[in-house]
Amino acid sequence: MSAWRIAFFAGLAAVAAPAAAGAQLEIVTLRHRPAEQVLSGLQPFVEPGGAVSSLGDKILLRVSPANLAELRTAIAALDTPLRQLVVSVRQGRAWHGQGDGVGVSVRGSRVEIQGGSADSQREDTVSQQVQVLEGGRALIRVGQSLPLVMREWRATPGGWVQVDSMRRADVGSGFYALPQVLGDRVNVEISPSLERIGPDGVVESARLTTTVSGPLGAWIPLGASQSDTHRADYGSTGLARSSSQSGGQVWLRVDAIE
Repeated sequence: MSAWRIAFFAGLAAVAAPAAAGAQLEIVTLRHRPAEQVLSGLQPFVEPGGAVSSLGDKILLRVSPANLAELRTAIAALDTPLRQLVVSVRQGRAWHGQGDGVGVSVRGSRVEIQGGSADSQREDTVSQQVQVLEGGRALIRVGQSLPLVMREWRATPGGWVQVDSMRRADVGSGFYALPQVLGDRVNVEISPSLERIGPDGVVESARLTTTVSGPLGAWIPLGASQSDTHRADYGSTGLARSSSQSGGQVWLRVDAIE
């Protein structure tokens, strides 16, 4: 017996359980959407004792004639053509740092004290968008492949030897998204990421994974981060203090192309 026949009879068994009085089996073939997607929207309208299941592009119903009429109306409203969507993600990060220090130097019998302060800030904003069919998966990532020098020390019979090698690291930004539209609202599984090379050559990255819901055509906040660092160095030649604050925000928007 083929796998399709097995699945078909399994679907029939699912709706063959005790149902409402006068229930009859009805099979509705969908035109536009997967049966699993339509099934979730039908469940709230199924009468007590009724049974509904899905199989491929078909909905199997065992309900009373009155409930069947209601469910057919609901199916017609849910089985609409899939829409083309534009998923937009905006990621922004800001950094602000302050530092000051005092240096002491001795020249003969003279002691010199010098001081100073510095203030710097940086902002990065990345906006990306991709088109995807409703219910489909979308992935976009833009960046660059950077060479990184790796240094290690290996033990040999003649002593320790320095060995340098190079590998490449992909640094960039992008997101993965799975949007589902219901009426004028959208549910989205989303995983955006933002990476950049910091002033000291270290790769800085920010990532999140979440599921959100909101209106079509509106910016939806996904999350935000904030960090503060403080450092003080003391020595015989003076002292130096620095502090920095960094934060980021991520926003999502889904538009339907009419």
